[in-house]
Amino acid sequence: MAKKTNQVGFKGILDVNFNEGCSTITEVTKEVEYVYDFFKELANFNGKSVTISIKEDNEIAPIED
Repeated sequence: MAKKTNQVGFKGILDVNFNEGCSTITEVTKEVEYVYDFFKELANFNGKSVTISIKEDNEIAPIED
């Protein structure tokens, strides 16, 4: 059976304000900073079966000789 995938992807700083019920993702490029309404994008998937993945990258220091 054919399949259609609807997805959105961001890479940036996640800021969730639970008290105000808002969340943004700030993506920084070399020239410009873009701010996206994360909850607005998430609302497009409300009531649907989804797969969610969140990833954080951290640098690991090498062993020093």
